[in-house]
Amino acid sequence: MLWSLLGGESRPASELAMLANVSPQTASNHLKLLLDAGFVKMKAMGRNKFYSLGGPPVAAALESLAVAVHGKRASDGAAYHTAPELVFARTCYDHLAGELSVAILHRLQDKDYLRERTGDFHLTRAGENFLRGLGIDSSGAQAQRRRFAYACLDWSHRVPHLGGALGAALLEWLLRSRAIVRRKASRAVRLTEAGQKQMDRIFAIRVTRSGTAITR
Repeated sequence: MLWSLLGGESRPASELAMLANVSPQTASNHLKLLLDAGFVKMKAMGRNKFYSLGGPPVAAALESLAVAVHGKRASDGAAYHTAPELVFARTCYDHLAGELSVAILHRLQDKDYLRERTGDFHLTRAGENFLRGLGIDSSGAQAQRRRFAYACLDWSHRVPHLGGALGAALLEWLLRSRAIVRRKASRAVRLTEAGQKQMDRIFAIRVTRSGTAITR
């Protein structure tokens, strides 16, 4: 049930029960425990109760747990063969995950726009100027009452992608600029033709025909 909410969706208890292949009563019991523990949030809409993930820390924990479950990199594991679109690019709660996100983080670090310190990333002056040029409000992201930027372990590649308020701002910019578009009924996102050009021009990331992100 938690995995189905990882893309930031809100779902009713009946749908979560169906996805988990359990009875409505069993799902209700589990959801009460998850709600009490803060793993999910609930919002009542008419007669229905809609559940969503408790927040970014829960998403980060789920991604980390998935690394232990899958145990292998995407290129070696079943996920690559069954859902390659998820491996390439997907949402992780409110930020981007997958191979494309990992490549973007590497580029931001290589250009010294981000510096890592004890699991958190700090934006350099050059990084502030770079993001400002893209139209990303890093000051607004820093002012939010949440972690600004941190290393969120990517389950499909077993290396970090960018989480936190800055990761959310980056995903919002990618969607707003139509570099990526959401796929229906999936956490996967699709890189558009315009997005491929943006990746190459802005981040020096070239996407091959097989859907692999290569930094140059």
